[in-house]
Amino acid sequence: MHLEFPNVTGLEVAELLSEPLLTQLSRSTTRAKVQQYQRYFADADRVLILLHNDPDPDAMASGLALRTVLRRTKTTAIIGALGDVTRPENLRMAKLLDIQVERITPDAFNHFDRVATVDVQPHYFGIALPKVDLVIDHHPEQPGYTAIYKDIRADYGSTSTILTEHLRAVGMSISERTATAMLYAIKSDTLFFARHTNRLDLDAFTYLYPLADSAMIRKMEGAEITLERLEYVRRAMKYGALHNQVFTAFLGTSSREDFIVYLADFFLQLEDVKWTVVAGVVNDTLIVSVRNLGYTRNAGEFVRQSFADIGSAGGHRSMAKALLPLENFREKFGNLDDAQVAQTLHQLINAFLKD
Repeated sequence: MHLEFPNVTGLEVAELLSEPLLTQLSRSTTRAKVQQYQRYFADADRVLILLHNDPDPDAMASGLALRTVLRRTKTTAIIGALGDVTRPENLRMAKLLDIQVERITPDAFNHFDRVATVDVQPHYFGIALPKVDLVIDHHPEQPGYTAIYKDIRADYGSTSTILTEHLRAVGMSISERTATAMLYAIKSDTLFFARHTNRLDLDAFTYLYPLADSAMIRKMEGAEITLERLEYVRRAMKYGALHNQVFTAFLGTSSREDFIVYLADFFLQLEDVKWTVVAGVVNDTLIVSVRNLGYTRNAGEFVRQSFADIGSAGGHRSMAKALLPLENFREKFGNLDDAQVAQTLHQLINAFLKD
């Protein structure tokens, strides 16, 4: 079938009741959305692609992908964050793929003509961003901000999956470097499809696989367990507790936020553990990381119900996080010692699971 309209895809009548129709309709909708924001960003001299404060593989890969969608270079579209990449495996990825994440301050936002956030929404930063033009994220949508364009898909396992669809919808080629980053991101964020994933994540993975450098991915996955991490495992084992298949631990002061997240993932692998709630204090902020096996109650619902009134809290069914200023936590729960903080976390999660 020949059509005179370049943005219209033709289907045979026999295909109208088949899977291709749904795929083509979805791709057409995505194409229209992408073309709109491409035009909006086209005349900007400087673009900021903003990641969350400790960028992970999905954030960095999504930054590269969006830069490709916008037809930009690292000079005209800065990938930036308010914090640094800290986890060893993420630093390894950034080094091997030459991904430069520029450390920026809130004052710098006004120096950019357009601002996009990927793998994060503006509420996360705890400050009023001057403007946000585009938000692309796979976390549940949060209130309290406006953006010219949004693509929030909470049923997806990674933001890289969304951006794979954006690139495919407008027929853009994906470089080996970007494909490698996105493939690794999907694999990392879904624990190789073991958590919070759907068919579209698998479709994106299958599409990217022949475009990516599998040897490079094996190198990135070779990040070692450090002695510092093992020390935090020891600390969590000493001060943590396992009751009714729920592991809770308060680490006290932690040198890095990623250790808290790592331990929540680590202890979920133990036999008879279905939930982990691990917390620690980083720079006067209580970080609470929650994991579960995904088929029980909703982890994101737990942190929002328990902490949304005193800080940033959100996530998915199987993984969630809260960032709580210590002052706010103490105002709500009291000036607690370490053992009492651990007990409070234990009481909160158990009360939630009994509801």
